[in-house]
Amino acid sequence: MLKNYFKIAWRNLLRHKAYSAINIIGLATGISACLLIFLFVSHELTYDRHYPQAESIFRVVGRLNFHGKEDRFSLSPRPLADYVRREIPEVKKIARIAAAGKQTVWIERQSFLEENLFFADSTFFEVIPYQFLAGNPVTALREPKTIVISEELARKYFGSPEKALGQVVAFTKNQHKVTGVYQAEKHSHLKADAFLSMVTREQMEKERLGDSTYAERANEWLNFSYYTYFTLYHPEARHAFQQKLTDLINRRAVPWMKENQVSGALDLIVQPLSDIHLNAEFQHDVSPPGNKSYVYIFSLVAIFILVIACINYMNLATARSAKRAREVGLRKVVGAHRLQIIRQFLSESVLITGLALVLALALVELSLPLFNSLTGKEFESGSFFTGPFVLALLAILLFVGVAAGSYPAFFLSGFKPVEVLKSDNNPRGSNAWLRRSLVVVQFTISLVLIIGTAVVYSQLQFLKNKNLGFNKEQVVAIDIPTADSTLTRRLPVVMQELRGNPAILEVAATGNIPGEPLSRLFMIVEEEAGGEKDKTMNVLFVEAGALEVMGVHLKEGRTFQKSIPTDVKGAVLVNEAAANWLGWSKPLGKRVQFLDYDTKVIGVTQNFNYASLHSAVEPLMIVPVQHSNGYVLAKVSTQNLESTLHFLEQNWRAFDPKHPMEYFFLDDYFNKQYQAEEKMLAVFGYFAALTILIACLGLFGLASYTAEQRTKEIGIRKVLGSSVMEIVLLLSKDFALLVVVAILIASPLAWYGMKNWLQDFAYRVNLSPWLFCLAGLTSLVIAIATVSFQAAKVALLNPVKALRSE
Repeated sequence: MLKNYFKIAWRNLLRHKAYSAINIIGLATGISACLLIFLFVSHELTYDRHYPQAESIFRVVGRLNFHGKEDRFSLSPRPLADYVRREIPEVKKIARIAAAGKQTVWIERQSFLEENLFFADSTFFEVIPYQFLAGNPVTALREPKTIVISEELARKYFGSPEKALGQVVAFTKNQHKVTGVYQAEKHSHLKADAFLSMVTREQMEKERLGDSTYAERANEWLNFSYYTYFTLYHPEARHAFQQKLTDLINRRAVPWMKENQVSGALDLIVQPLSDIHLNAEFQHDVSPPGNKSYVYIFSLVAIFILVIACINYMNLATARSAKRAREVGLRKVVGAHRLQIIRQFLSESVLITGLALVLALALVELSLPLFNSLTGKEFESGSFFTGPFVLALLAILLFVGVAAGSYPAFFLSGFKPVEVLKSDNNPRGSNAWLRRSLVVVQFTISLVLIIGTAVVYSQLQFLKNKNLGFNKEQVVAIDIPTADSTLTRRLPVVMQELRGNPAILEVAATGNIPGEPLSRLFMIVEEEAGGEKDKTMNVLFVEAGALEVMGVHLKEGRTFQKSIPTDVKGAVLVNEAAANWLGWSKPLGKRVQFLDYDTKVIGVTQNFNYASLHSAVEPLMIVPVQHSNGYVLAKVSTQNLESTLHFLEQNWRAFDPKHPMEYFFLDDYFNKQYQAEEKMLAVFGYFAALTILIACLGLFGLASYTAEQRTKEIGIRKVLGSSVMEIVLLLSKDFALLVVVAILIASPLAWYGMKNWLQDFAYRVNLSPWLFCLAGLTSLVIAIATVSFQAAKVALLNPVKALRSE
């Protein structure tokens, strides 16, 4: 019986090729978009879940509260791991990692610049079980000056993982022996190219600070400098561990804070490994987190697109009900039950969905390169046929096949044989209200996506073009190799050389630049009334002249001067937000103590957006440094830019032949903070276009059906003198009215949704009515053009042929 159902369904598809093509193409387009979004969403939701016993791996994150201002850090206090190891037996293993920064690596005489390097405890690979291709993960980092590298680096440096083992990797100051090679995890929040022994870091720090200072720093509970991971014997012991962690803080950290007269509150939180990627509430994470709201938004978009594709099928099937009425009547006369007829139509729907699914898979394969470029993922052709993906395919097949085919099946199977065999007309009325409602739903969804795309585009342009309070245009930032202190001491020489070029307007060095995460330091500040209070504040380290290159303006006081040596470790600047936050009516001369600095405020800068426009300008302290190991900033002329960059490279090579010159433009670097919005805009734009395409396919099919049903009427009107334009308007006005209704429904929905999205930005565009009008007008023009094409085709027919067709 089932075979017979599909055989009849196949014959129907071949008999009505245009109708079948519209349905299959519409469904295939919708399903392919849905599958692509499913790949993205499932990838985002499964970060770090592939490790064995991933549910037992956790990270400790910190929360500091000073006088009502709360800071959240992905980092944890330096003494924590040792105390946990000794005092909390529920912990199976615990390990720390710390960022090593960008480093130049030498393999024999060849140099490479590497970014994702970390120091790690020897127990790290027992906590997060990377797959080792060579070496022993348990012992690889026990000794100082050892390094474990990724397979990618092993192949780049030595040809293979096996050849890498035992080789020497040279940094600026030390040589490290390769003791292991691991397979890098792309589907992880931790993107690491190599891990260096933590013992090496501690030895270097002891040499730099001395034993007594090192021991003092090692016990500082406000020294947030490590990412701390641990495993529990049983994952359900997490809550008990959280309580013991709180007890540990009360027992160890609170007395230390009282002893050092720190009045803030410290809290540590247990975070599951699988929750890290989509949690953006903690600062200074090991890598940029994902965006949970975008995962939800894209999931909704997938559902919307699938609904639009299903509506197309339902619309065209019910529109053709009169054509199928006699078939239903004859089947019932010869003894078919209603259930059999329902099965017949559902089989036809499932067959169409199956064919659309095959076409959709081909479209997914073809679209993967573009989709990868839009989302920043690395999905490979054919690699996504996993268990969950196959289940998703089956779910889509059943859902679309049954959901799209259910209404036509129940509607058509309810025809009475006597009524349908007496007339060719639909015995249960035209059912136009349903088709019109579904068209309105389609265009409402399409308009919401179009308006959303327009709002995201407007906001992105606003973010890129807003006056930030500093000048980021035409500023070249040259990265200074951090590990080579001899280079930093010779920087004045090369900067003087650069100033000799008239195309280079200003040059200065700086420790930090706007757009990068800043250090947040604990400090003691003088109050307005003369007392002292402990605070935490963002800190920007610069050399004298850097603020001038960046175009930061002073409100009062003076900036740093090289001619005043006491500025270093004796002077700071604050921004207006800091002065207001600290309650200073007269900030100049106020005392600020932090680290081993005892300084006074010598100037107040105007507020400038040193961070993303997602947040308002926060309090900032600007601290002078003498030998910066961050960047050289060069303000360059717009003329002959290529030759100016060539001049910079030549001079840098002469100054430092060992390190390749790494540079970027400050505006490009700052705008990288909006990559998530750029991806959202691109994805929204493509999927909004798809929804319009699918909706217009359905509209084209309905227009074709309407024109076919009214062929005789059109012929009569032409005989009586109606023009082609009048007939086109006659056939188009009903559909245009439906789009207008959709505009009226979609506009408030889109306004509400995008207003909530814009709340994530401290600085945002206003939702202009013109934007909604333009989006509505665009949809209306596209819909009318779609209908008018088919209407004009019918209107141009010879009326004699039109009347004869009846």
